[in-house]
Formats: sequence, C-alpha cells, structure tokens
Amino acid sequence: MKQTRSKQLWLMLAAAMCICILALMGAGSLSKADNAGQMYTYSAAASFVCDANGTITAYKGNKNAEQIIVPATINGRTVTGIGNNVFKGCERVTLIVIPDTVVTIGDKAFENCQSLNTLYSYKKTTNVTANKTATATDAAGTTGTATEKGVVVSYTDMGAISIPSGLTKLGTGAFAGCRSIGRFAVPESSAYFTTYTWNPADPNRAQIKGKTQGELLISKDGKILYRMASFNYNGKGPYTFSPKLTVINPYACEQSGITWEIRIPDSVKTIGDYAFYKCNNLGTVSFGDKSKLEKIGAYAFAYNNNIQIMLPASVTSIGTYSFAYCPNIIFDMSKTKIEVIPDYTFYNCPNLKDFRKPEENGGYVGIVVPKTLKKIGAYAFYGCSNVNQVVFKGTTLKSIGTGAFQTCGNLHDIDIPEGVTKIANGTFDGCHNLNTIKLPDSLKNIGDNAFKNCNNIQEMVIPKNVSHISNNSFAGAKQDGIDTSKNQYSQKFIKAEKPAAVGTKFKVGKLRYKITKSDAKKGTVTLYGAKKSVTKATIPATVMYQGYKFKVTSVGGSAFKNCKKLKTVKLGKNVKSIGKSAFYGCKKLAKVTLDAKLTKIGDKAFAKCTAIKKLTIPKQVSKIGSKAFYGDKKLKTITVKSSKLKKTTIGKSAFTKINKKATISVPKKKVKAYKSAFKKAGAAKSVKVKKIK
Repeated sequence: MKQTRSKQLWLMLAAAMCICILALMGAGSLSKADNAGQMYTYSAAASFVCDANGTITAYKGNKNAEQIIVPATINGRTVTGIGNNVFKGCERVTLIVIPDTVVTIGDKAFENCQSLNTLYSYKKTTNVTANKTATATDAAGTTGTATEKGVVVSYTDMGAISIPSGLTKLGTGAFAGCRSIGRFAVPESSAYFTTYTWNPADPNRAQIKGKTQGELLISKDGKILYRMASFNYNGKGPYTFSPKLTVINPYACEQSGITWEIRIPDSVKTIGDYAFYKCNNLGTVSFGDKSKLEKIGAYAFAYNNNIQIMLPASVTSIGTYSFAYCPNIIFDMSKTKIEVIPDYTFYNCPNLKDFRKPEENGGYVGIVVPKTLKKIGAYAFYGCSNVNQVVFKGTTLKSIGTGAFQTCGNLHDIDIPEGVTKIANGTFDGCHNLNTIKLPDSLKNIGDNAFKNCNNIQEMVIPKNVSHISNNSFAGAKQDGIDTSKNQYSQKFIKAEKPAAVGTKFKVGKLRYKITKSDAKKGTVTLYGAKKSVTKATIPATVMYQGYKFKVTSVGGSAFKNCKKLKTVKLGKNVKSIGKSAFYGCKKLAKVTLDAKLTKIGDKAFAKCTAIKKLTIPKQVSKIGSKAFYGDKKLKTITVKSSKLKKTTIGKSAFTKINKKATISVPKKKVKAYKSAFKKAGAAKSVKVKKIK
C-alpha cells in the first residue's frame, strides 16, 4: 500500500514538472535538444496574414508568446517579407525565427518587442511547411533539422539578432523599443548589411561561422547605422561609432542604455528622428572640429536624464522635441547655422543651461541662440524653469511662437531683437521672475496671456508701433513697471495698481509730461518738454499713463524753448496756462492755436517767434506776461477776445518789437482801455487798436 502511494506521488511530481516546462516554453515549446542547437515548433500558419507577394502583413497569434517561429511557406506562398508593425507590442517574445527567404523587413516590424534578444533565420533546402518534414540549414551554414514540428536554432546564434543573408531592406525603426538586443550577426555573404564592434577580440562572444558580429548593425559600405545593441562599453576614452558613418538612422540608438561618453564621427551628416531617444543617462555627446553634421531629427535626444552637447558649427536644422524632457542638459548651439528652433525643442528641460559658468555671466544661468536664428517655435523653451537669461546674438529673429518661454519661472531678463513683430499668445506666461524686458520698435502685436502672471516686471517700454494688445495680455502681471508713454493705445490694456505719484515724468511721442496731481479720476499733468526735432505740436486735452487718464492743464516753462523746427502749435481744451519762455526762440513757428480755456500767457512765452503772423487771444485770458511776444517782428494781426485784461495784467514789453503795422482787434467796449494798455506794453505808436468786426 505504501509502495503504491509512493509510486502515485512520483507520477504526480513528474506530471507537474512536464507542465511547468511546457508553460515556460510557450509557443516555441522544446521538441529536441542536441549539440547543434534547440528545436522549436512552428507557430500556427493561421497566426499570420500573408499577402500575394509573400509578405507577412499581420500577426494574429498570441501576443504574450515567448517564441514565434515563422514557417517558410504560408498558404503555399514562400515568405519573403515581414511587413510594417507585424510583431509590434509582442513584449514578452524573446525569440523570433524567420526563414532566410525574407528579403524585406518593414517599418517598426518588431517595435516594442522589449524582451527580444534572438532573431534567427533558417535556410530551407526543400519545401518546408508546417505539415512536411525537410532538412534546413541556418544562414550561417550550421546544419540542423526542420521537421514538421519546427526549426533547430543554433546555440551559437542564441542571444544575437541574425539578419537573413538575402535581406535587401530594413525599414525605419524596425527594432524600435527592442531594448534587450545584445548583439547583431550578419552573414558575410550579405550584400547590404554588416556589423561593427569596438572590440572584435571580445573573448566572451561566441563565434558564429560565416557571420560577422558586433554591437552595431550598419550598411555594407559602413555609411548607415541602422541599430545599436544594448551592451556594456569598458574601453578607454569615448565610444566612437564606425568611422565611415554619414547617417545615424531613426531609432538607431534609442533605449540602448548608453551611460558613457560617445563621439559622433566627423563624417556623419544626419542624426535621424528618435536616434538617441530614452538612452537614460547618455552623458557627453561630442563632435570633432571638422564635423559635417547638418541635421538632427525630431526627438533625437529626448528623454535623457543627463546630457551634455556642444553642437558643431555645421548644424543647420534640428527637429521638434529634439532635446525635450532632458531634466539636466548642458547645451550649446551658439556657433551653429540654425534658423529655426522648432516647436517643443527644449520642452520641460528644467535645468537647461549652456557651458558658461554663472560666475562668468553675472550670476546668470542661460542659453545663447545662434546669430542666424529667424524663428522660435511654439513652446520651444516651455518649462525651462531655471534658465535666467536668453541671449540673442543676431538680428535675424522675426517670430516667437505661442508659449515659447511659458513657465520659465526664473527667467530674469530678455532683449528681443529688432525685427520681431509679434509676441504670440502665452509667450511669457508664468515667468514670474521676469523683470527686464526690452521690446523692439518693430513690435506690432502682443497676444493673449503673453505676459500673464509676470508679477515682477520692473522695466518694459511698449513701443510706439504696437497696434494690438489683448485684454488679458498682462493678466495677473505687475504693470507698474511698464512704460506706456510711447504708445497711448496700450494705456487701454495696461494699468498700474494706483496712479503714479506727483512729480513722475513720462513721454508720449515727442512730448514730455510731469504729473501735477495724482488721482485715479482727476489727475493732471503739465507738458514740460519736447524733442528738439518736433515740427508740429498738438497738445492733447488728456494723456494716459499706466492706465490712468490725466488732463493736460498747462504748458510748462521752456517746454518748447529753441525748438527751431517747430512750425505749428495747437493747445488742447484743458490747457489753462502757458509758462515762462514756453515757446521762446521757435523761429519757424508760424501757426499758433490757443484754446478757449486758456487764462495765462507767461513771460517771454512766445518771445522771438519771428515767423508768427497771426494770433488770437481767447476770452478767458486774464494775464499776459512781460515780453510775452517780444521780437515777433512778423506778428501783424492780433485778435483779442478777452475782456479781462488790464494794464496791470499785461506785462512790460509784452508787445515790444512786433510788426510796426500790426492791427490789434479788441472787444468794442475795450478799445479805449486796450489802446493805452498795449502802448504801455511796448506796442509801437503805429500799431492800430480797433474793435472786432
């Protein structure tokens, strides 16, 4: 009885072991083991969709299979190709066996086969199908047996991606995401492919008869890098790729686990999309002084934790997201010929900086862009939160895209070159430490949220040509430090927390003002100065400053003194007084229009304005200062509408040396009194004083 139970127990254990072995082997279950290799059964023909040309276009089998064995013929057609995306996402597969009749492998054929470490190609000598027995020889010449069940895989080929001998085309990203590849093996007879290794004498690498082996899969002429394996480099100095390379193909080195310095050969002209994507701690990427590199593709170096790159001068273009998501990147593109920094180039690179030391750059951490730059794309520097400064070397920049510097929280100052016409939506949104912004005179448009939440602005001048500002261009921003004096239009959209203090000076166009009363609704200013080049002065009734409206109530002393090009003056309706020497010596001033509210004309206000011929003094004027019109030798026609003047309120020599044939027209009731007053004020005896007609 005990023996029976013991026998039953052994049988149960043996059965359990068999089940475990079968479970581990999956679709490629073990059929035979010998000194030549291991036999794996074919995957069911129904697992594959094969077109009329013999190209497998889809795999419908178990996506969790650990081995996939492709028959040499499917539905009577010889398998000649693996199409695009066929085995995409078979994350658990470690071994794929294909017939050596395969001549093309499509784009992303094995994408994200994360566990794939062996690709084996077998050469059939007769018609090998899933239902017949035949002899098969692998591409290297190792003799094995292909039965109706499967193919013998050479032990020496295990752990290698073996390329079929007749392969003519390998699609873009064929092995993208295949991060378990350790080496490549290529038949020496291949006309299109070979391998490269930095260490051909590696004692740990099993030799495969008739095949070259290496960590790089390259074109036969050595000019194209198709794929790099994941391997450990322990040589001296930086790892250098095969010396004849001109193209590093898309996805060539992505997820290859590089953690050492690499040197790109001078002969390389193109680094393709995703070429070094997600290499984790890529380290230093170096180039020679004679580098011919011209183009870097999209996502080429994205998602690398630590990376240092100094681009050679030969580079002319970089792709979208090319350096995005690199949290610690030291980068220099200042010597390149790049004209466009594309959308999202440095997206979420919080510690982006160049090779300059902060102590050598005024304590700033920054980036210098090339002098050839014409465009910065949308969100190009988004999230570069520790960049303090962006330096523009040239004057070719024309466009800055949406959100280009959004959330660059430690950006301190920026000087935008002349030629830029638009600050796009959200360009500096969230740059809460931005304090000095220099805008070019060419600027015309400031978009939505362009400076949103820039709550530390200390210095910014809105240029005169800006004709569009959104209602929320400066939402949440500190606006006290924004000078809008050159652009009255901007006053509608930019408003300080409170009006500027009395004595604050500002400019509007060529005219200069000083605040005389600070009030949110009843503020006043005096016009205290002007550029000497002014030819026409139209003094407004009101001006805006920092979002508040101020009445212009006076023209200050010497405001236009000796403005020798000034020809025309028109006073606004709120001007009540003209100060001492306000227009003194304006020799070309010929036309003066004084508003009805004017009450006072100061001493020498229009003295030596030798071109004035005609003048009307408004009704409210009650005082004319001494020498107010002294020396105005062409002043021949004067109309006085005011009845408030007296001998005592018309200053000494106010009309001395005006034209001797002048006529002064006055109110009917004031003819007699004004004759005496004007004579006393210096008018010649020949000057006529008569009533207004």
